[in-house]
Amino acid sequence: MNEHEHHNHHDHCDCCHEAHCHDDGCGCGHDHEHSHDTENKGEFLFKVITGAVLLAAGYIISEFTELPDFVSLLCFGISYLLVGFSILKEAVEGIIHGNIFNECFLMAIASIGAFAIGEYTEGCAVVLLYTVGEFLQGMALGKSRKSIKDMLEMKPAAVKIMRDGQVVEIKPEEVKIGDEFIVNAGERIDIDGVIVNGSAEVDMSALTGESIPVSMAKGSEMLSGAVCLDGTLTIRAEKEYKDSTVSQILKMVEESNDKKSKTEKFISRFAKIYTPVVCLIALLIIVIPPLFFGGEWSEWIYRGLSALVVSCPCAIVISIPLGFFSGIGACSKCGILIKGSDHLEMLAKCNVGVFDKTGTITSGKFEYVNCECVHCHCEHKADHRELLGLIAACEKFSDHPIAKSVSLAFGQYADKYTVEDAKNYAGMGVSAVVDGKRYYAGNEKLMAQVGVDFKETNLIGTAIYLCSDSEFLGDIVFADIIKQDSRQALSDMKKMGITKTVMLTGDKEIIAKDIAERAGIDEYYAKLLPQDKVQKVRELKQDPNAVVLYTGDGINDAPVLAEADLGVAMGAIGSDVAIEAADIVIMGDSLSKIPEGRKISRKTMNIVRENIVFSIGVKLLIIIGCAVGIFDENAMWLAVFGDVGVCLIAIANSLRAMYYGKKIK
Repeated sequence: MNEHEHHNHHDHCDCCHEAHCHDDGCGCGHDHEHSHDTENKGEFLFKVITGAVLLAAGYIISEFTELPDFVSLLCFGISYLLVGFSILKEAVEGIIHGNIFNECFLMAIASIGAFAIGEYTEGCAVVLLYTVGEFLQGMALGKSRKSIKDMLEMKPAAVKIMRDGQVVEIKPEEVKIGDEFIVNAGERIDIDGVIVNGSAEVDMSALTGESIPVSMAKGSEMLSGAVCLDGTLTIRAEKEYKDSTVSQILKMVEESNDKKSKTEKFISRFAKIYTPVVCLIALLIIVIPPLFFGGEWSEWIYRGLSALVVSCPCAIVISIPLGFFSGIGACSKCGILIKGSDHLEMLAKCNVGVFDKTGTITSGKFEYVNCECVHCHCEHKADHRELLGLIAACEKFSDHPIAKSVSLAFGQYADKYTVEDAKNYAGMGVSAVVDGKRYYAGNEKLMAQVGVDFKETNLIGTAIYLCSDSEFLGDIVFADIIKQDSRQALSDMKKMGITKTVMLTGDKEIIAKDIAERAGIDEYYAKLLPQDKVQKVRELKQDPNAVVLYTGDGINDAPVLAEADLGVAMGAIGSDVAIEAADIVIMGDSLSKIPEGRKISRKTMNIVRENIVFSIGVKLLIIIGCAVGIFDENAMWLAVFGDVGVCLIAIANSLRAMYYGKKIK
């Protein structure tokens, strides 16, 4: 199945599987969102309106005319069969397939029982109101799903590429790496790539949640899903469509529902126990008073049937997953991709925040501070171009932010060199054969591993030392810049229950201390290799009350992201490995997205708890009222409200999570 087929497959099945109650333990036996897919709205309205008219006619004839009883009974019977036939059919199918305690079975028993004791109006009203409620539920669920699909539905019909000097439209799946495609003003960029010609203002809001356009020009990396606002861009494809950012976003959102939260798992188990128990209670309400206390059978059958109607737990098992899905959708609109409702729930619980330094707290854009040449062969030591060129040559093939800064600042000095056999040393630096000679560029750990005698700089900043196999050549120093919003974001997290903040870095002590103090970090650990960071996170997790969130953006962060209770990758600029290992992906580079996501997650959890308490509370009150005879003649009507009405209210409440995300944005 290719990406296009995969995407369409989800469009027509259970991409938002919370609407499929049989998957979650509701026992309804059918899909609430698509329960009326086999009939269009016109057919549904004809059935419901005709059924309602016949029900009203039957009631008027029986109460206010002298016509024979069979006339009103005929009206009631036709109304019931017209509206309730599908319910009876699904109830029988449920019994055949062993799914006895589904909602249709409960409605069928209640309505048939009402007919048996002469309560024809209530019998017809139960199936009529239930059918209308199901239709409204489907509309609400469909609206939620459509809202997220509209936001992420970026599947292009065609991509305009250059072939032999001509513009040709082809399917996105046919675009190969290296192909150049054209994006005009107002068009969406469909595939990740690099601009090779043109400049434009680009709207990144669908990816990052930021509404301010970004200026892009030749050499800029472009992510699919962004919109070109003006100008025309020629972009060289760097990934195939299936690997591009927007495809990965769609895949994440679709697959997020496969990971249930602890709350959802509990509700599923609860529903499987709850439904048979309340059915037993309804049976006891019917049987015990007439057998042991001389009650009227018709009266207690009516009360027991009312308890059956209200007993179905659909309000819980539909609204709870929908609440999580709405929360995930709200986060997506803010540029925060959450891979499952379990991770959304965990985001609300985290109380220890652990952060990588470079690219997370700091910008990863290094400013040149100083250069110190020891054994270079420059004619004038103040020039240092040979040292700068050799370091830039070694860093040429590295994706580390420092390497990118070096290449940007001094890449022109490396153009004269031939670079071969580049190697990466995790947490230490790089090496390469430059014009036939091996050089090493990295931190003091790499110098010590090579075994050269070197002098460590005293300047505050990140030093890159250079040596050959036999001698130390010198160093350059860069200073990293703290992101503008990092301090405020960390402060907001503390206000929202993150009781401890920790920074982990491979940089030296003096730099780590300086950054931690300026950013407002509680604790810091310096000179750490990737495995050391993993060990620190494990140590923090040993506290039984600690729920650890780790945020990073590099390849070296992938093991730590996987080790933490919740891993957050600084997405669009982060490495593919880090994004794959993370539970949450931030599509920009702003740390403030974490408190934004935490606000949404906490709001979502509040909504989930509200739905649980409200749904169970109302149902239990109605069941108790039926049992003790408080409601009497109104019991069946209240029971219908306790099932359909409560479900609709809970669904509407769940959708608030999605609109809460709009308020934050």
